[in-house]
Amino acid sequence: MGGDAPVVRERLRELSGPELYRRNAFRVTGASTGAARRTLVRRRQQIATAAKAGVVAVGPAGELPLPDAAGPEQLRTAFDVLDHPQRRIVDELFWFWDAPDASCPCDPELHRQHDEAVRAHARALDAELGGGEAPRRRTAGGPKRPAGKKKGRGGPQRDTGRPEDGYWQTAARLWRELLGQRAVWAHLRHRVAALDDKRLTETAVTVLEAEVRRVLVSAVAGLAARTRDPARLARYCTQWTWTGRGVLGEALEEQLTPLYESAESELRETGEKLAAAFSERDRKTAATAAAGSLRARVVPAVERLGAFADTGMSLGVGQLADTTALLLNNCAVALSPASDTAPPVRESFDLLELALRLKPYEETRRTIEQNRARLDEAGVWFDKAKPAFDPVVKAVETAARQLDRNDARGAAGTLEAATPLLHELRRLRRGALAGLPDLPDAVDRLSDSAAILFNNCAIALGPGGGGRGVRLLELAEEFCTTQETRVRVTANRLLLDRVGEVGLPYGTSYGVRPPRKSLRTHLEEIYYGTSPIAAKVWTWVVVLLIIGLVVVFFGD
Repeated sequence: MGGDAPVVRERLRELSGPELYRRNAFRVTGASTGAARRTLVRRRQQIATAAKAGVVAVGPAGELPLPDAAGPEQLRTAFDVLDHPQRRIVDELFWFWDAPDASCPCDPELHRQHDEAVRAHARALDAELGGGEAPRRRTAGGPKRPAGKKKGRGGPQRDTGRPEDGYWQTAARLWRELLGQRAVWAHLRHRVAALDDKRLTETAVTVLEAEVRRVLVSAVAGLAARTRDPARLARYCTQWTWTGRGVLGEALEEQLTPLYESAESELRETGEKLAAAFSERDRKTAATAAAGSLRARVVPAVERLGAFADTGMSLGVGQLADTTALLLNNCAVALSPASDTAPPVRESFDLLELALRLKPYEETRRTIEQNRARLDEAGVWFDKAKPAFDPVVKAVETAARQLDRNDARGAAGTLEAATPLLHELRRLRRGALAGLPDLPDAVDRLSDSAAILFNNCAIALGPGGGGRGVRLLELAEEFCTTQETRVRVTANRLLLDRVGEVGLPYGTSYGVRPPRKSLRTHLEEIYYGTSPIAAKVWTWVVVLLIIGLVVVFFGD
C-alpha cells in the first residue's frame, strides 16, 4: 500500500474516541471542507493577527462551533492538519460536505444525508462529554423527519425524553446507510483529485473505507469508562453492532480492560486480607474494611463492566461479578453474630442484597439466599419471637423442677402464667415465623413440652384438684402438637371424667391404666415374687417355718 496509509492511519488514531468531532480541524477553525488552500492561509493569518492583538481565543464561525472557543495553540494544530492533504482528507470525511464552495458532482441528497449523520453524531457526543449541546443554528437542528412524515405520526425517532437518544439513533442509522453506498467513496476520490497534491493519492480513500467503522465505534466505546449511566450507553453501543463482528467488542474491551484489571487486583487483595483473619474480632474488623473497599472500588467497576457484558468482549465479567458477590457474602457472614446472643447487623442484609444485585452464578446465588434466610430468621427471632420464647422456656423449666419436688400446684400456676406468651408464640408460628426454616419447629416442640407438663400437673393433682385438673388437661389438649402427646392427654381427660362421674380411684400417669387382674394372676405374681405384696407374703412364710422348727426342736 502507498505512502498515504501510515499518515492516514495516524490521523484516524488521533480522531478516535468521543472527541472525534471536537478534534476535527474544520470544526476548530470554522473552515469549509471545500475551502481552497488560499482561503485557509488567509483565515490563518487573520487568527494570527488577532492573537498578536491580545485575543487569547477566537470563536470560529460556521455551523456547530465548539462548546468552548479554541485557543491559539489548538488553532495552530488544526491549521497544520488542513495544510497536510493526507490528514485533511480524514477530517473531511467527518465534517459537513454541503458547503457553498463545494464543487463535486455528487447528488445533493448524499451530502444532506452525510451532514445529518455528522450533525446528529456530534451533538450526541457533545451531550455525553458535558457542557450541553453545541449551539444550534436554525437550519442545523436535530434529526429531521423524512418527507411525508407529519409531526406526531411516527418517524425514524422514538420520543424517549432525552434529545441525545434521537441523535444516537439517527447517527447510527445514517452512517450505516452511508457506508454502504459507493457514492461516499466516489466523493472522497473526487476530493483527492480536487486537492491536487502529489502527497495524496486514492490509497487514502482505501484506508478510510477499511478503518472508518472502527473510528465510529471508538466514539461510543470511549464513553464506556466515564459515563454516569452505563446501562443507557450500552443501549447506544448496541446500535453500532452493524459495524462488523468483533469491532464493537474489541473497542469496548480496549477501553474497559484497565478497569477490569484494577477491579480484579483489588478483589484479590481484599479476599486475601479477609481470609487472613482468624479470630471473630479480627474477622469483623477485616470484614468491615473489606466491605468498604468492595463498595467503593470493586462493585462500581463490576456494575459498569456488567452493563457491556453482552457486547462481544472477551473479558471474564461474569466470573468477576460472581467472585465479588461471594466475597460480599463472606463479609456479611463475618459481620453477623455466629450465635443467638445478638441480633444480625443491618450491614449484613445490605451486603447480601448488593451481592444478589450483581447477578452471580446459580450456586453462589443459592448460598447468598440461604444466608439471607438465616439472617431473616435471626432478625425475626430477636425482634418478635425471643421476647415471648425465652419467658416460656424459663416457665417450662421452672414447672418441671416444681413437679420434681411434688409441687404440682406451683407448677400449674407457673405454666398458667406463661399461657398468654405461649398463645403469642402460636400466633407468630402461623404468621411472621411461618416461612422461616427452623423457628416454627422450635415453637411446636416448646408448645408440646408445655402440653406434657400441663398433663402431668393434672395427673399429680388427681381428683382432689377439683375442676383445676380438667382445666389443665384442656390447656394440654390446646397446646399439644404431636400425636403421641395428644393420645395421652385425651386418655387422661376421659379418665378424669370417669373419676368425676363414679368416684373410681385415680392416679395413673399419661392415661395408661393397668387391666384388672384375676386371682390366678395374683397368686402367680406372689409365687414368682413379681407382685408388690410378694415380699410380705414370703417373709411371713419364712417366719412361720422358723417358728415351727423351733417348736419341734424344743418340744422334743
